[in-house]
Amino acid sequence: MNEVFYTEPFSDHRRDQINLATVGGSISFDLRGNACFHFPTAEARNEYLSLKSKEKGCVAK
Repeated sequence: MNEVFYTEPFSDHRRDQINLATVGGSISFDLRGNACFHFPTAEARNEYLSLKSKEKGCVAK
């Protein structure tokens, strides 16, 4: 059985890392040894992306 991985590229921005922890994600490594954000579920990943897009909207104002 194949396991599905929910990841996003690593970000060294503090707010991104706080959002990652807020949704229950963690910092992990991909198969090539690069750091990435790992999420336990698709919903957690979507919530992280939602938080990130809300912040971009606030910065643009």
